[in-house]
Amino acid sequence: MTRDFNDISGPDMAVWCEMLADDNAIHLTREAAEAAGFGPRRVNPGPANLAYLMSLLDEDIAHVDARYSGNVFEGDDLTARILTEGATTDTRLTRGDDVLVSATFTFRKDRP
Repeated sequence: MTRDFNDISGPDMAVWCEMLADDNAIHLTREAAEAAGFGPRRVNPGPANLAYLMSLLDEDIAHVDARYSGNVFEGDDLTARILTEGATTDTRLTRGDDVLVSATFTFRKDRP
């Protein structure tokens, strides 16, 4: 299963920051992102990137092991993909050929 997320928006980043109580300016202004060496586009908060992968799942998550290997920037087009499924599920978030986040999810066996 794959899902595309196109044109990641700066205003959406601000919503994520509000929900996460994250006031890091690189997520909120282009000037701060550029001053921090990220270039002229805002940087998406890491938990938002993991949420793109979680949106592929319909199981109760017991554990996640995530590795961040790149940043998501304002305007990016992304693909979230399930690679393997089972008691654990491997996923990847990519921008073109670049893997930005890889995560393995383990699911609850008993639902409450």
